[in-house]
Amino acid sequence: MTNEEPRDWKTLEPLDDIRLVVADMDGTLLDADSQIPLGFKPMLDRLTQLGVRFVPASGRQYQTLEKMFADAPQRLPIIAENGNVVALDGEVIETHGVSGDIVDKTIAMTERTSDDLGLVICALGGAYVSRDDAPFIAEASKYYTKLTVVPDLREVLRYKDEQILKLAIFDFGDAQAMAERELGFVESPYAATASSPHWVDIMDGNVDKGEGVKALQRALGITRAQTMVFGDYPNDIGMLREGDYSFAMANAHPQVMKVAHYLAPANTEEGVIRVVDRLVR
Repeated sequence: MTNEEPRDWKTLEPLDDIRLVVADMDGTLLDADSQIPLGFKPMLDRLTQLGVRFVPASGRQYQTLEKMFADAPQRLPIIAENGNVVALDGEVIETHGVSGDIVDKTIAMTERTSDDLGLVICALGGAYVSRDDAPFIAEASKYYTKLTVVPDLREVLRYKDEQILKLAIFDFGDAQAMAERELGFVESPYAATASSPHWVDIMDGNVDKGEGVKALQRALGITRAQTMVFGDYPNDIGMLREGDYSFAMANAHPQVMKVAHYLAPANTEEGVIRVVDRLVR
């Protein structure tokens, strides 16, 4: 279902049966400097008292999200790697991955292209890169706290205890244009999805953040009608469809505006916090 235009969030009356609040990170919960806003802690404390679970949902690494929210009063449910890792109470309850064949093809593409790219192999135990210049490492480290530089990314395929979840490509130029030009080899069951203007993920095409929301709803016995979801970018569309109370940020991509039921203030205006504080009772 799509909407021509989401309704303003202020048209909603306070809600007394929300049990799950799910929010994307960059461009949604986080501020313009990609930091957790000052108003987040009091909001989370109040949700915890109400018995409402707050879920960060991101393309970021599981370990990164755990570190970001280490000060939470209890361990948060987490949807990481764009839905490829789902955790509840500190335990990973669902994972999805990719095959060695697609990894090989992607490595080969990055070796032959003239585009200024960096490839991250995103695995359950951590992330791996072979490009080690400071500008790329600075970008990758924003999303992958546990990051290891290896001489050859093909080595990771030989790590018997490691599950490769997805591949993330950083483009210092236009990631979407690069994907259209270079990623024609990505075919079903895999898909290439832009997660920001500079990042493209290659992952299981049947998996997205929405699958993560559904996994948590099943585990916690929570319905769509008890679920509130916030997002700003096309990789959030899947999860916006899993909550009756779905919010596009004022800064959201036009595709997101067509799916969300309601419009929240921008991330730079603490939009998630303002909506939750007013509506969740």
